[in-house]
Amino acid sequence: MEAALCRPGASSREIETLATAGTSSELDDDPLETELCSSGSTPDQRSLGMWAIVFIVFFNVSGGPFGSEEIVSTCGPLPGFIGIFVFMLLWGMPVALVTAELSTALPDNGGYSIWVSEAFGEFWGFQESYWSWTSGVVDNAVYPVLAYETAVRIFGGRGGEPLDEDESADGGWTAFMCKLVLVILFTLPNLLSPRSFGLGLGFAFAMVAVPFLVFSVLSIYNAGGGTWSIMAASRHDASWHDYAVLGEALYWNWNGFDCVSTCAGEVRDPARSFPRGLMTVMGIILLAYLIPLSAAVVCRDPNWELWQAGWMSTIALEQVGHWMARWIVVAAFVSNFGQYSAELFEDSWQLAGMADVGMLPKIFARRHNLFGTPWFAICFQVAIIVFLVSFDFMSIVIVDNCFSVIGTLLELAAFIKLRLAKPDMPRPFAVPIRSKLGLAVFMCFPLVLGMTVFVSTFTGGGWRIPAINFVGLACGPLLHWAIKRFSGARYVHGHT
Repeated sequence: MEAALCRPGASSREIETLATAGTSSELDDDPLETELCSSGSTPDQRSLGMWAIVFIVFFNVSGGPFGSEEIVSTCGPLPGFIGIFVFMLLWGMPVALVTAELSTALPDNGGYSIWVSEAFGEFWGFQESYWSWTSGVVDNAVYPVLAYETAVRIFGGRGGEPLDEDESADGGWTAFMCKLVLVILFTLPNLLSPRSFGLGLGFAFAMVAVPFLVFSVLSIYNAGGGTWSIMAASRHDASWHDYAVLGEALYWNWNGFDCVSTCAGEVRDPARSFPRGLMTVMGIILLAYLIPLSAAVVCRDPNWELWQAGWMSTIALEQVGHWMARWIVVAAFVSNFGQYSAELFEDSWQLAGMADVGMLPKIFARRHNLFGTPWFAICFQVAIIVFLVSFDFMSIVIVDNCFSVIGTLLELAAFIKLRLAKPDMPRPFAVPIRSKLGLAVFMCFPLVLGMTVFVSTFTGGGWRIPAINFVGLACGPLLHWAIKRFSGARYVHGHT
């Protein structure tokens, strides 16, 4: 039986039948759930196409131009816009191409967890999963909080007016219950079905994109075409620290293309959907930054030197009017929903994929019989998120950077290892680089950049954040040992 499970090319139905032998009677007794031990749906059950990939990646990487204001204000429009293109080409593009190659070569739920396991073994595959999941679930708890605070700040005053600057958006238990309701509402699309989830994100994408297109047109029109020479401006007093801050902002605005790999087992025709979807969304994200930021800069008021993170609604208020600012706020709320849903989708299918191949207890692989969604993995994460939304995340969120970048570095290393160790592994889509020298050049910038970001998480902010990072990383091996020792989980994958 074990040999059949590990046989390359074993079908999903063979794996499911063999892996669940002796337990089918238990499953038959429960009409509400099924337990799959394959690493994805059968081809006729896969419901995600190219546009679902576009929407999932868009909200994981960007979610719109919110938070991108400091790309311009830190060092000036010229360095900022040059940086957008540089990071797209030298960070976003390599990660996206690696994701497309490995997601088509290993089209299974779990994504980068399986890539790393195939390259370096189960232990490192588990560490990759733990790092990525930890970063994701902590980060995900922020979105309901941001959505609540944004809504209360703009609509929570008397008569639905904005709060005064000295008024607080915090409301104790009332605030917590509102956040809890938001968590439930934001989670529902993930529970229903992968298809409905993709449609929901598509609707959210439209609600985020349309107001910024309207804002860009009206802003330039109201300014009489704007002053485009400002695009060449830069801060003459910018320091090396300012450029480091710019680099961090650009990193966050171009990071996350690997997210969609965790649901690769639900994607139709992955050989076509992944490359096309990832390249399409890269162009969309580029335009999502360039169009509104350019319009806001050339219209001059407020001056780009004054911009801060979260100023898009303020810019819309000054350049177009109150109604535009309110529309931007609604778009920010929808963007928070989209980012929460996309992150939860990625992390839930990651846990389900890990359970499918024996890296986690099988309960995480359980799918709802009607909707086909990994309901236990979703509910497990939601329980943690409900606990986390009651806390202040300003110091904790910094840890995301450490876990996120070390996970991406390990994924890139797995790509190199699999290229060298398994050159004959079928790759329906492959990065068009064959020589070792070309591979080294292709990987140079993202590896150096990633190492720089990782080291920086241990060198600033006093002792507290480095200590949290160290303890968090140390928990990975201990958790792997505990799961292996007490659950009996064992990695089994058709490509091993």
